[in-house]
Amino acid sequence: MKELVLLSTSHIVIVSLCILSIIYIPKYFSNKSSRQKDLLMKTIILILLINQGMDFYREGLISGQWQEGLPLHLCDFSTIAIILYFITQNRNFFVFAFFFGIAGGGMSILTPDTVYGFPYIGYIQSQIGHTMILMGVTYAMIIDKQRPYLKDVIKALFYASILLIFTYFMNYMLGTNYWFLAEKPVGDNITSFMRPEPFHIIDLYIAAVLICYAMYLPYYLRDLKQN
Repeated sequence: MKELVLLSTSHIVIVSLCILSIIYIPKYFSNKSSRQKDLLMKTIILILLINQGMDFYREGLISGQWQEGLPLHLCDFSTIAIILYFITQNRNFFVFAFFFGIAGGGMSILTPDTVYGFPYIGYIQSQIGHTMILMGVTYAMIIDKQRPYLKDVIKALFYASILLIFTYFMNYMLGTNYWFLAEKPVGDNITSFMRPEPFHIIDLYIAAVLICYAMYLPYYLRDLKQN
């Protein structure tokens, strides 16, 4: 099995396919019937649930350490948020999924938390799972016409801060590394440029704040221009 190389042809092709799917599949369904849109929504939910089940099986049951397979990573919370948005149409779930689904899921697509690349099953599952998170967000944006507002940045960071404290104590009780609060993730990723543990947590939080505001910036500039 070949190690993951971020600039390898296979990784670049798969990342490109993921991005195209995230953008153009919801666009394709935007002019379809309500029944077809509903089918796409249910398909996204189903794949997300299957992915969560595979995570628990691969990371928890096979390893014999069930606590490692719990849905406590940031992308797991984003998965839960987008599913709850689809079920309830509650905009707060969209806000969380927008900022942290795109930031976390997008980073995971570009720099997967795997040692091996394609065709390693863990790599494929990671790419599909994170693609579905982002596709759920773009579904809400393109089909449901959802969008973030400036106040939503603070709201999303507040939600994340509460979950960060919760996850920190879960790590303490279970001896786990969810949100990579105890140790940095393996492979080439953004944390490679951060300070050693535990100071990387501060760097991660600062990066999250900057990324959230950067994600809102295009909307801010567009609103400024329109007004």
